[in-house]
Amino acid sequence: MDDRENGPEAENGGADGRDSFNEAGNRDKAEATDCTDSEVGTDGAETADVGSDGTDSEDSDDGDSKDSDDGDSKDTEDTEDNKDNKDNKDSKEGDGKGSDSKKKKKKITVKKIILAVAITVLAAVLLTVAAGALIINHYLGQMEYVDPSDTGNVIRPEDVVPGMDGEEGDQPQLPQPQDPGGSGNGNGSGSETGTPETEVQWPDADDITYFEDDKLINIMIVGQDRREGMGRMHSDTMILVSINPDTRKASLISFLRDTWVPIPGYWDERLNVAYFYGGFPLMKDTIKQNFGVTIDGCFEVDFYDFIEIIDMLGGVEMDVTQAESDHMRDFMGVEVPVGHSRLNGEQALAFARIRKIDWDFTRTERQRRILLSLFDEFKDASVFELKGIADKIMPKLATDMTLGERWGLLIQLLPMVSKLEISTYSVPTWDDYTRAFINGNDVLVPDLVKIRERLANTYLPF
Repeated sequence: MDDRENGPEAENGGADGRDSFNEAGNRDKAEATDCTDSEVGTDGAETADVGSDGTDSEDSDDGDSKDSDDGDSKDTEDTEDNKDNKDNKDSKEGDGKGSDSKKKKKKITVKKIILAVAITVLAAVLLTVAAGALIINHYLGQMEYVDPSDTGNVIRPEDVVPGMDGEEGDQPQLPQPQDPGGSGNGNGSGSETGTPETEVQWPDADDITYFEDDKLINIMIVGQDRREGMGRMHSDTMILVSINPDTRKASLISFLRDTWVPIPGYWDERLNVAYFYGGFPLMKDTIKQNFGVTIDGCFEVDFYDFIEIIDMLGGVEMDVTQAESDHMRDFMGVEVPVGHSRLNGEQALAFARIRKIDWDFTRTERQRRILLSLFDEFKDASVFELKGIADKIMPKLATDMTLGERWGLLIQLLPMVSKLEISTYSVPTWDDYTRAFINGNDVLVPDLVKIRERLANTYLPF
């Protein structure tokens, strides 16, 4: 009610209040403005700095934050990348190690396979060699071994009975003092004494030198005329097989049975008597003392075993003259055709013993021809053929070589036997002996000095 009564004043008052309020508000604003300007004016630089710092701070904070974030992000990324790379590297290394391990295992496996194959092959070879050695040992062991130290069957000088060292009516048929040409070695002829002699003047020991023949293989092949039930007889065939392993040359040298020589521990006798008295040892000593040749071993076959060996080998090819054929038919009861033919064992033995139509030089030449023919036929024989030959021949032979020595001889000869170059000779030959009639024996007295020179320079394959 009062308000209505004082309405205009009240309204004025209200307006004054509003103006007053507005003025106060304006003053406050002005003061605030002044204050602000003052502060700005006074501390403008600082404020600016602050503002600037604030901006920088913000920017720094933002940069640091960004850099930090980016760095952290990059570090994180790098770390993750490094982890990935490391993982990849580890994975690759793992794969590489696994691959290397596989390769190593594969190599080890291949080596094991190769080693196993090599061992198997080596074992097979050794078994084959062992089997072959056993077979060869069997054949080599089939020979009759004659122990050189066994003197049980040696005929001592005091046990010799006159006439026991020769056979009645079996005197040599010697050549006339003229070389018939082509049937022997050497030129000229032997001389004849024309008168009986009981003693020969042999050269002094100082005039005789022994050969340095260690590099040669010297084997003596002995053939004896032994009948069934008889003991050791005369060595009617003595052929030295001398081989030079270095040059692969060989010589077949026949020592004539009727050569008159001094026998060590006995007296002067025919060369073939040395075997009759003392076997292989005395024969070897006699050859060395007189001719200077060292014999490494001997192989002996009697005439009947010779027949069987030739038959087992299927015979031997030989050229036979009319005179030889007639003699074998008329005096030996053996028919042999004239010309080239294959002789059986009986025919070959008859052929090897012919001497009444000519002389001992030609007889020994026939024997060498038989050996050469057999050599030419079988030198290229296969292992199977050689096995068959060995099976047939070995039991027929006697030797003074031990089993080990036979092995050594076989090992030396096998690689070269098919390539041997062989020459043949006889001791004595046409011009290095003197024919003499001594103590009822028509014999050949050798010129030992000349023969030794020929052995050293021509006959032996040095």
